[in-house]
Amino acid sequence: MLNSPVSRAPTAALLALPVAYGLFLLMSSLIDVKEVTLVKAPSRILDTITPQLPDSIDEIRKRPKPQPLDDAIKPPPPPQISTTKSVIDLPEIQIAGAIPTSLPTHVKMPTINPVVVSSRGYQVVRPPMPVYPSRASARGISGSCNVAFAIDPRGKPYKVSAMCTDPVFKSEAERSVLKAEFAPQLVDGQFVSVTGLEYPLEFKLAE
Repeated sequence: MLNSPVSRAPTAALLALPVAYGLFLLMSSLIDVKEVTLVKAPSRILDTITPQLPDSIDEIRKRPKPQPLDDAIKPPPPPQISTTKSVIDLPEIQIAGAIPTSLPTHVKMPTINPVVVSSRGYQVVRPPMPVYPSRASARGISGSCNVAFAIDPRGKPYKVSAMCTDPVFKSEAERSVLKAEFAPQLVDGQFVSVTGLEYPLEFKLAE
């Protein structure tokens, strides 16, 4: 009879019912629920709120006056420099030579002016690095430029002007020379500006 699925489910339910009821009774005995009675707390309503009044003038006058502090101990006086002459045997300083009898009353400072040198009278510290113009490379144009410039006492180029075989190279030639760096010119111990310089550049497509 138990092999039939129809009769197996009711039989299992009848067997599980006493077990479930027994577990319910066991849990009810373990859990003890006590009723909690809430007690309303007493409340009090204040009729008025009286702020603390400041002290009156008479009470302020009755306060004890602060007592002055005792005199502090004065610091010791600073040490005084002795006025007595100490006897120290020092060697006499002897300087050879004589004081010049005639000294110039007016000394003229040298003036620093720009120096004009030859077109190749310079030393390159950081050479120009031009970029081939895209318009020239697209058209297959080659050319050359002679860039005239001057350098200041720090070796920085200025007054840059390029003469090129094609105007397409002019702006790039001037930009590359302006970003270059040259050795400053030393004249009479002073760094001076140098004018009349010229830097050749050649733009040629690789074959």
